[in-house]
Amino acid sequence: MNWGHGIAIFFACFVGFILLLVVKSFQQNIDLVTENYYQQELEYQHQIEKIKNAEALEIGVRISNKEGQLGLHFPPIGKPVSGEVQIFRPSDARFDTLSTIKPDEDNSHYISTKELPAGFYRIKINWQAGGTEYYTEEALHLR
Repeated sequence: MNWGHGIAIFFACFVGFILLLVVKSFQQNIDLVTENYYQQELEYQHQIEKIKNAEALEIGVRISNKEGQLGLHFPPIGKPVSGEVQIFRPSDARFDTLSTIKPDEDNSHYISTKELPAGFYRIKINWQAGGTEYYTEEALHLR
């Protein structure tokens, strides 16, 4: 074996390695945070106002996670609460869920988390009460 064969083997290994990287990169799953992020960026001032409304409340939304159920406990404002809750998993969009808020007599809403795998989630709550809009976001680790 001479130095010419060594160079040929080196370049063949290098090209093989680059081809392996290209194939692996096409097999990666890349989920965007949202499909229409440009539109959401344009409307972000409205989002900031909803966040300020939620921070101005004396008692905010409390989130509890017990026995496979996520509990959202809304403050006693005296007006009916409506809106939607998004359970967002940053690492895999297949486990994102969206549900409508239907509070019970205690002003609480419960969502089952038994089908969701363990991991990191963000709970995004867009809600209204008495014509005022609120937005609350919390991090959650399911086990």
